[in-house]
Amino acid sequence: MKKAGHSLSGNVGFRGQLALEHGDIVRIVTDKGVSLRNSPWLYKHPEQSDWLPMAISHHHAEYKALARLPDQLSVERFKPLFGLSAERQMAGAVLNVANQAPVMARFDVEPTAHSNVKQLYDKVITPSRIAAPPLLDAISQDKHVIQIFAFQPGTTLDKMGSGWESWVPLVMAQLLTLQQAGEARRSALKRRSSRFKSLLHRLFPSVFFQALRGGGSKLELSFFIFLMRVTARLPRVLSHGDLHRNNVLIDTQRRQVALVDWDRWAYLPLGFDAALLLRGLPWGEVEPLAVKRVDQQLGTLVFTYLFQCLDVAHFMRSEEAALLRARIYTLYQQVKLRSDTSQ
Repeated sequence: MKKAGHSLSGNVGFRGQLALEHGDIVRIVTDKGVSLRNSPWLYKHPEQSDWLPMAISHHHAEYKALARLPDQLSVERFKPLFGLSAERQMAGAVLNVANQAPVMARFDVEPTAHSNVKQLYDKVITPSRIAAPPLLDAISQDKHVIQIFAFQPGTTLDKMGSGWESWVPLVMAQLLTLQQAGEARRSALKRRSSRFKSLLHRLFPSVFFQALRGGGSKLELSFFIFLMRVTARLPRVLSHGDLHRNNVLIDTQRRQVALVDWDRWAYLPLGFDAALLLRGLPWGEVEPLAVKRVDQQLGTLVFTYLFQCLDVAHFMRSEEAALLRARIYTLYQQVKLRSDTSQ
């Protein structure tokens, strides 16, 4: 272990050579054990395969979840996947299993979280043919579950580079199918409480406290309260709940998309999934990519406004924010008029 220093520029690191072997993992953490950005980093020898031999799982603490896999899986090689699992180790791995197609395993899944995902697969994803990797099996291990999915080839949408927006209509089509299936099976879906919650539950508090810290004006705070009222009136639809671009896989050869990591599914206000998918784009580019329904556009722009408040410094006081507020007011009046007319 090496101790890093820091500079006035904010860079953190150390000088020195590391004697690394194929499959070694480098973690950069604070003195409190918090991983820094882009940590961990997997070292792969340039002359060796991306696949790692199972033999190293018995000699490397990071791979202990693999070492405990049941013998019936007959895993020959693997590719590690990192994330924040229950034990803060490797979150999953692509497994090359003898005499069958590769599978993807997720480790340390809470039984309740697995139950929620399995319910969604059984009642919505599989019968409605939502584009998602099939859930093949679940293996109990200690107090957790190993989920086994069919391996889904592809590149995440966030890595598609220039022109990634051309894939958005395919994702929007999947969201529409999900919403329709969710409406038909609303009474049958009962989500149990788990540690996985959508980002929505902390979005409003985060924006509100940021506005207070920044000395938000009465106009800004009153508009924030208005957005809360608008959100309460939006239809609640079955949603992915965590649809950032890293959770969308693109198969360029087959021109197909797949949505992964369904742990945070829930019935959320219309437009939340779309806004999260398009987060980071200027709102003028977001609206044309949203579904051409007024309530969908309203919901998408409401959450785009909230995300921009978090992502862009002093956004609330910008001309861009003023234009977006005006557009949200216009869409809200259109939705309200349609609602009043239909009654």
